[in-house]
Amino acid sequence: MITILENIKESVIREMTRLANQHGAINLAQGITEIEPPDKLLKYAVEAIEGGFNGYTITWGKRELRAKVSREIYDETGVEFDPETEVLITVGASEGIASSIFSQIEGEAGVVIPEPFYENYVPVTLLARGKPIFIKLKRNNYTFIQNELDNLPKFSIFILNSPHNPTGKVFDEKEVKKVAETVISRDAILLVDETYKHLTYEKDYFSPLNIPQMVDRTILVGSYSKIFSVTGWRVGYVVAQKPIMDEIRKVHDYLTVCAPAPFQWAIEQFRMEDEYIEKIRKEYLERRDFFVKILKSAGFEFFVPEGSYYILASFEKIWDGNDWAFAQYLVKNKKIAVVPGSSFYNDKKAGEKLVRFNFARSKTVLKTVGNRLLSGIT
Repeated sequence: MITILENIKESVIREMTRLANQHGAINLAQGITEIEPPDKLLKYAVEAIEGGFNGYTITWGKRELRAKVSREIYDETGVEFDPETEVLITVGASEGIASSIFSQIEGEAGVVIPEPFYENYVPVTLLARGKPIFIKLKRNNYTFIQNELDNLPKFSIFILNSPHNPTGKVFDEKEVKKVAETVISRDAILLVDETYKHLTYEKDYFSPLNIPQMVDRTILVGSYSKIFSVTGWRVGYVVAQKPIMDEIRKVHDYLTVCAPAPFQWAIEQFRMEDEYIEKIRKEYLERRDFFVKILKSAGFEFFVPEGSYYILASFEKIWDGNDWAFAQYLVKNKKIAVVPGSSFYNDKKAGEKLVRFNFARSKTVLKTVGNRLLSGIT
């Protein structure tokens, strides 16, 4: 009997991480960051563990942390969500996305996935027995193509990832409104992955909640793990109007019970002030600019990321083979692990001359990568 799992492959990012470990390579494939977490946050986590906050929390997350999420969303958008019924703390953004899709998709309902895409979206859609519907973003600036939006068939969910992984694109107000019009015209739901919303550079993050007609049909999924550099803590959130949230909470309950209790408490206690966010942005921006110069000097071509900490780069002018051959070459010969670009596309040919780099490593590590790339690709 053929099962749905036969159509789902193991994570390419995890595969490249294993290869990095096998060859002693610098891992620029996985979203590893070398910016240290805030000292106070770590102290709060220790206090929580030593203070006995090690049991279950309420399934939906600590009440105080849900209130914190609600306040942050209100400060950003002016839209108020009831922390008692419309906010959920999840095991990272990944579980938030999965619970959201599982709650809304059945009977081969369509899920629109712009490509390139973060690799989790497709397997989760298939596991939910949904039907992935792929639309292409423009290659030069990764904006939406109006014709692609106009010709979409009926769908239930449209996934918008901004800042975008793997390209670093930050969709502006005009672009988000185009998506909103498409979602409204199909009477569908917009699932927004805003994991990297605090990591923007030249452009500000625009939330669909700023569009009044979208408040009732938007699911926001976010993460505290990225902005605090604690990706292993696995603390994320989902925000949505009560009728939608009621269904998401059912799935979350049976998938995970609750997010890690001591880390919920630590994040609840930590005050994420504007000064902290600006400091982190500056550190990532410095790494971005440093690494952009390296990649350009090495002959790569790419869209300079406006957010997140990834660069999706073309190696077409410096290597004749495909993305998998190039990734294998880099990890074995240059001791650098990257992600083959085809893993971000349904149309594999569209990504066969691309690889994704993570620039969230230290400048020392990035400089070492630069020296290895600039010594020549043969």
